[in-house]
Amino acid sequence: MKKNAGRLSKKLFAAMMAGTMMTAMIGANVYATGGGSTANPQQNVTITKKITKEANVYTPSTSFTFTVEPATGTLPEGITAGPEGGVTFASGAGTITSTPILTDGTSNINTTVGTTNLTVHEDAFSKDNPGVYRYVVTETEGDYEGITYDTSEKYFDVFVNNTTGVYAYTFTNANGTEKADGTFTNDYTNNGAGSATHDITLEKIVKGDQGDLDADFEFQITINGATGEQYQVVFSDPTKKAITLTSGTQATIALGHNDTATIYGLSASDTYTITETAANQDGYDTEIVVGSGTADKDGTVSGTISADTNITVTNTRNASAPTGIAMTYGPYALMVALAGGMAVLFLRRRNREDY
Repeated sequence: MKKNAGRLSKKLFAAMMAGTMMTAMIGANVYATGGGSTANPQQNVTITKKITKEANVYTPSTSFTFTVEPATGTLPEGITAGPEGGVTFASGAGTITSTPILTDGTSNINTTVGTTNLTVHEDAFSKDNPGVYRYVVTETEGDYEGITYDTSEKYFDVFVNNTTGVYAYTFTNANGTEKADGTFTNDYTNNGAGSATHDITLEKIVKGDQGDLDADFEFQITINGATGEQYQVVFSDPTKKAITLTSGTQATIALGHNDTATIYGLSASDTYTITETAANQDGYDTEIVVGSGTADKDGTVSGTISADTNITVTNTRNASAPTGIAMTYGPYALMVALAGGMAVLFLRRRNREDY
């Protein structure tokens, strides 16, 4: 009897300790509580996708996919792998679709682009098997250019007691001691690691003694990137509002002398085409220089960029003297000179005769 009593007391003590630890943790860290019934057997928990990007850059037009699986490998004491199918995505696919979103401000802005829900299927857990059941949520690493994907693992724990079954669930740290959240953040900035977005700054210069410093010059711009991608264009002239370019769609802008237009958010394979519509017309000579390259005189440049790039378009117009001046006025000038010479000789001769 004493042995049985001792064993019973040990089991009771262990159960009380486990219950106390679980209650203490959940009291501070519960993300959502259960309480499902036959009529409402599922509860939802949100996963959030954020993009870290620079000011004036649109978030990418793409989709992000996630997986949720029972935990594997060695787990902390008191935590076991959850049953298959106990936690799934509410939509089944676990996909968040990002559409272009623009948020201005300082560099490295975290922008929420979408959410998806986890569903806890409470009928997959039994109060006859109380404990802490773990699942691992991960983002599938994609290949969208310019994005550094979040490769972290998010631990999602479901708490089951022997009275009500599922009574709480939360994202936690690896040891299950602190609450965490279900946010995955991807980097879409110029991070120096080869995956980055870059900008084009288009500058207009007017030169020459006949150059019109007050005129606007028209440009046609096309950026070709991923389907649905968008790019903001910001002007140095404060009277001109920023505009948005959509991948594959031509836009027309106008720049005056010393004006600039900056196109934000090009990835390495995005191509650009920029044309001055009236290049080399109305007496102007047009030159376009990309970065520190050589001048191009045909009025159109295109290509890709791997760093922030300046493109300078210079129009020069100078006055030229009319041709044929010597042919047209030369004979008259010669006649005048000869007449003047003859008059001098005639007057000198008459003066001598007078003496």
